[in-house]
Amino acid sequence: METNCAPFPGAASPDPVRYRKAISHFPTGIAIVASEDDEGGIHGMTVSSFTSISLEPPTVMVSLKAGKMHQLISRQGGYGVSILREDQQSYSVHFGGRPHTLLEPDFVVRERVPTVRDSLAWFECEIIERIQVQDHTLFIAQVVACGHHEGSPLIFFASRYHRQALEGC
Repeated sequence: METNCAPFPGAASPDPVRYRKAISHFPTGIAIVASEDDEGGIHGMTVSSFTSISLEPPTVMVSLKAGKMHQLISRQGGYGVSILREDQQSYSVHFGGRPHTLLEPDFVVRERVPTVRDSLAWFECEIIERIQVQDHTLFIAQVVACGHHEGSPLIFFASRYHRQALEGC
């Protein structure tokens, strides 16, 4: 059954609850954006708003609201992104605002910025542009280092985590 977000033409914007429900039906991977603070401590944040923009040169984007992570990566000029494996849901929950006291995140700085050591894929990124859109900033960055491990991704769809083994990845 189809549910419309808003009548067309001339509608200002759809109902926020209906919009959230509709956009939740776009499956995404889950990533941790990380940066170091001025004292060398590592801070992470769960995001699903990470995307590749260009292969030449390798360019990515993350979208963030104002807050601690926004301040840190603005000040540092770069960020790390770790794509989570299907067995790393605890990292997503921990960095999504519900810290778990027993979880000890394992970050590593391979070249310049921290990433999760055993993530499915990792990217070290240098910010080249910031674009303000509504209440978010799009941090466009050039990838300066990256890598991956074998495995399957942690997926978020319809406001729930999903795990699905992918053959031959």
